[in-house]
Amino acid sequence: MKPNLLLIEDLPLADSPEERRALGLPRDFPTPSPGTVLLRLERVGGALHRRLSVVAGESGALDFEDLPSRSPTDLVLAVPPGKMPGLLRRLRRLDAPLPLLAEEVSQALRFRRRFPVRLRLARRSLTLGRRTLILGILNVTPDSFHDGGRWQDPGLAAERAFRMVEEGADIVDIGGESTRPGSHPIGAGEEIRRIIPIVERLSGRLRAPISVDTTKSEVAEAALGAGAELVNDISGLRFDPRLARACARSRAALIVSHLRGRPRTMHRNPRYRHLLPEVVAVLRRAVEAALGQGISRESIMVDPGIGFGKRPEHNLLLLRHLPVLRSIGCPVLIGASRKSFIGAITGEGADGRLAGSLAAAALAVFQGASALRVHDVQETVRVARVAEAIRDARLRARRT
Repeated sequence: MKPNLLLIEDLPLADSPEERRALGLPRDFPTPSPGTVLLRLERVGGALHRRLSVVAGESGALDFEDLPSRSPTDLVLAVPPGKMPGLLRRLRRLDAPLPLLAEEVSQALRFRRRFPVRLRLARRSLTLGRRTLILGILNVTPDSFHDGGRWQDPGLAAERAFRMVEEGADIVDIGGESTRPGSHPIGAGEEIRRIIPIVERLSGRLRAPISVDTTKSEVAEAALGAGAELVNDISGLRFDPRLARACARSRAALIVSHLRGRPRTMHRNPRYRHLLPEVVAVLRRAVEAALGQGISRESIMVDPGIGFGKRPEHNLLLLRHLPVLRSIGCPVLIGASRKSFIGAITGEGADGRLAGSLAAAALAVFQGASALRVHDVQETVRVARVAEAIRDARLRARRT
């Protein structure tokens, strides 16, 4: 089985053993020097481990002790500044699966930089990189946690979509089924009845592309046929693997999310052995499944699923270590808007969580998120632009 890769850079380690455990690092792991890149590999067999140890030594990297785990073992390679190119060259010259590992590391490293990349949708492409994309949430449900029932009328929903685009939304994400904690699922027919009239009203008139928030292939096919260009699947293809094929046929983009359990029960004491490695492994499997169904990597984004089967501290650690998610080699979307972990900090209900949501958005932008999914478009756009300016600030040479 191919090892699960976790790439960690500029590690902001606290002295908390819980945080080290969330990253899958030993309790006594030393704080790395600035610029060191950590490669954490899971499920490494003995022969592969020995080969990696030799290559690491030849490249100037450090091979740390195996982490407590069942066999095959987990290990961490600490690659000092300037040593990564040599390590990758050596890996590429060896037998499988080491060249594949070198390519995965290279892919992950490419996403640490903020140069522009393209997200290919069904009928256009959007630029990702220095400017963060904003997905405006349009829930056409009676029971969503923040705006349930507000936009059920197709005319009002269409007006809301146009207004969000005027406020700066790059994509409008339409959802017909509530996935709040404790929610009950609905059938595909009812979801289609809620969504399609709005997609049809907007298709060809809205200058921003339309996304549909669904886990069902039937709903995705109907929405893509009506003019949507992107599917947002909170289940990461677990609930309906056929959804990826529907996207591939329409050349639509796909967002795959991490979700522990199902919306109805996901809030019941979720547990993780190693939070970041587990989230990354699930997302990587979803990406590989999408690729296997014919979706281009340039059409895939990943979402760690803030609030989906996670306690407040899990959400905070995912945001704190967001750069680790770039190990997957795909752009990262964050959807933290007005969620309950913010209320756990501020003590406010969903209607009072705007300030906390904007704080989370600013941090996510600074940490390298490529897109944000939000309820409050205008406010988030302004925050994102300021956060980007601070993140990318450089001193300019003074003209003489």
